[in-house]
Amino acid sequence: QAATCEVDPLVMIHYGIYISAASVFFLVISTSVTACVLFVIVLSIGEAIWSPRLYDYTMSISKEGREGTYMALSSAPLFLAKLPVGFMSGYLLQKYCPEEGERNSKTMWLIIALSTVLSPILMTVFWGYVSKKGEDDDDVELKELDEEMERLLIQDEEDASSVIEEDSD
Repeated sequence: QAATCEVDPLVMIHYGIYISAASVFFLVISTSVTACVLFVIVLSIGEAIWSPRLYDYTMSISKEGREGTYMALSSAPLFLAKLPVGFMSGYLLQKYCPEEGERNSKTMWLIIALSTVLSPILMTVFWGYVSKKGEDDDDVELKELDEEMERLLIQDEEDASSVIEEDSD
């Protein structure tokens, strides 16, 4: 993290999840020991990039005094995914790696890889929304509207003053 502390945490999360998602494709290509080792290495590198920065990002967007709540909520997706992932893995193992009969583990890993790569792709597609910090568009529009109203009020006061001055002449 020290080498990337100047980089926006969300950008590092974005890069890290792509690397983590790409790791699964080693097992789509081959189920050899080498592929398994490469999978673990690349997955670990990706997680080393995004995981610590998730906490940085969470703290940067949390409201003062609510940091603990935000930290707990940042872990919620991982917790909520455990049940469906458990069912999915059981189903995939039964279907593609039965105890007896033909095994097709590469197809199983392809399904896992495609479901895994969905997160970084969705993050890229919705980057404009996800990467907003501070004021969102509605706040900016309201601020611009307030400024315009203030400008019009000042102009109206000036116009009214000039009319009053003309009437008194």
